[in-house]
Amino acid sequence: MPLKVPMNGKNGPSGGPDDAAIPPKSDVPANLNTVRGLACLLVVALHVIGDEESNGLHLPMTSGWHYAMISIEFIRIPLFTAMSGYLYAGRRVTRPAFGRFWAKKLRRLGLPLICVTTILWLLRTRVYGEPIPLTRALLFGFGHLWYIQALILLFAAISVCDGFCRPGSAALTLAGLACVMVGQSGLSVTTCFSLGGAIYLAPYFLFGIILREHPEWLRHGSVGMMALGIVVIVLTSQQLGLHHVTDPVTALQLPAALAGMAGVVFLLQRFPRSTLLAAVGGYSYTIYLWHVVAGAAVRAILIKAGIVSIPALFPLIFVAAVTLPIMLYHVARRVPFLSMAVTGESRLRPDGGIPEPSSEEPAARRGPTVMATL
Repeated sequence: MPLKVPMNGKNGPSGGPDDAAIPPKSDVPANLNTVRGLACLLVVALHVIGDEESNGLHLPMTSGWHYAMISIEFIRIPLFTAMSGYLYAGRRVTRPAFGRFWAKKLRRLGLPLICVTTILWLLRTRVYGEPIPLTRALLFGFGHLWYIQALILLFAAISVCDGFCRPGSAALTLAGLACVMVGQSGLSVTTCFSLGGAIYLAPYFLFGIILREHPEWLRHGSVGMMALGIVVIVLTSQQLGLHHVTDPVTALQLPAALAGMAGVVFLLQRFPRSTLLAAVGGYSYTIYLWHVVAGAAVRAILIKAGIVSIPALFPLIFVAAVTLPIMLYHVARRVPFLSMAVTGESRLRPDGGIPEPSSEEPAARRGPTVMATL
């Protein structure tokens, strides 16, 4: 079947967080976690509203709420994914470290993926009566968890390449372009373990690695202004397409990829630091894993209580979808096995604030606080 990324009702990708891989050295942009927090909130907002009529607030795709989410679809996913590649590039895998890298990665990604998938499967089959086999939920894209499956595939590909040949910027650029071309070509791609999603994410992930290899791009103001120009041109074209003035620009096309990458450069270079957004960014992985469950539970309670106004429901569900996973994080971190299943972390937070750095994040406290989310 043709390449298929989990989409909203107007062919926009249903978003997710990124995976910060191995934390970087201290030369990361000071606002990195701020930008991550911004991206996290945009993703939560999408899923609160719903990426199609059948979920979230069950709004028609012609509503202004969906229009707002579709209008920023070229920026939302690239923020997480490019930063994932950016942080991974701070310590790319070597052949001797390959086994250790994957032991940590499977703990961080694999265990929570299985846990959350199983819980969502139980809710959807027992509460909503959906006839979904558990094996299908685990092996194919299941709701918002397609993103984590896709990231596992990306880490598998880049870690093998780095372990044997360590491709440079030119090779990574060509690989990213090839993925964009495959994505927009309509070629048949299996949906097993969200391979289509991995192809969609790959250009942004590889761009993050390239961006780390060229730090001067974040230092020169002219680069930031050019990036802003690219974003404005592409998003304007997108709006013209949404209003049927021109042919639509879709998320799988090259202009959308360029806008996403340019948006990453501009935001990392120009977006102001925010303590609140940085705090949210530090919990972005746990928020992403559990915000759908938290939001659905609070939505059901509010509707049962007679609150049906969308302007009232949205902020209440949105706040709950962000804060409840953070509370869950602190509860789960006090139970070792539960902590690994719920958050992918095995060590407790001794101070309830910045995570205690493990052996894989020696420089995390020397620079800006950058958690190994996902």
